[in-house]
Amino acid sequence: MASRENRTGIFELGQDPQLADLFRVALRALKLSVRTHSVGTVVSYDPAKQTASVRVDALQVLKDLGVTPTSANPLPISVQEPITLEGVPVGWTRTSSGYLTFPLAAGDTGELHVQDRSLDQWLQIGDSTDPVSAFIHNLADSVFHPNIHASDDPITPPTSSTATVLEGPLINLGAGAASPVVKGDQLGSAFATYTATVSAALATWGATLPPTPISNGKFIADIGAATAVLATSITSWNSTKTLTE
Repeated sequence: MASRENRTGIFELGQDPQLADLFRVALRALKLSVRTHSVGTVVSYDPAKQTASVRVDALQVLKDLGVTPTSANPLPISVQEPITLEGVPVGWTRTSSGYLTFPLAAGDTGELHVQDRSLDQWLQIGDSTDPVSAFIHNLADSVFHPNIHASDDPITPPTSSTATVLEGPLINLGAGAASPVVKGDQLGSAFATYTATVSAALATWGATLPPTPISNGKFIADIGAATAVLATSITSWNSTKTLTE
């Protein structure tokens, strides 16, 4: 009990409550009804609508009115199962001309940012609206931001202090990305090897002029081998996880 009180404050009235006690308990009850942020875990994600079902990872601890308080258990409590919010908008980084998204799957975690008032009307028209609903800071009006994670699941390797890192199983640069992005050093190395092999084959062939069936055969074989190496490099490029438009 002590640890809970240290985090949330004493929230039960004593045997002879004073007016200040009543205000304190009432104020705490009011604060508990106001939601601003909470952690959550994705249950499912709709990539077309960019909405998710999100489990709220803050258990509700309620006074158990069905249990009689005793000296050993002066404050009977009931821990409720976590609730799941449906159709929660996902807060991707976006403007009218661009956006940045990541794969989002069940088990991914983040923050639920609770809006001041109802989002229903605004989500339908995207303009200034009457919130309609009277409630404020309600969990149902959350936006999910994929970000934070538990301490036992950090980003690995450690985040860089000198570079911006974009990571994922497949990285698309552009909505219509289809072509692999080739690293400059890979491209240069492959063509340098191909050029050197062809030049050496030409030099060997030229040294045997007039050509003979043997020198012609060797030249063709050398060119074929160099072409096969270049084709292997192209296949390797096509398997890269970074694609561009």
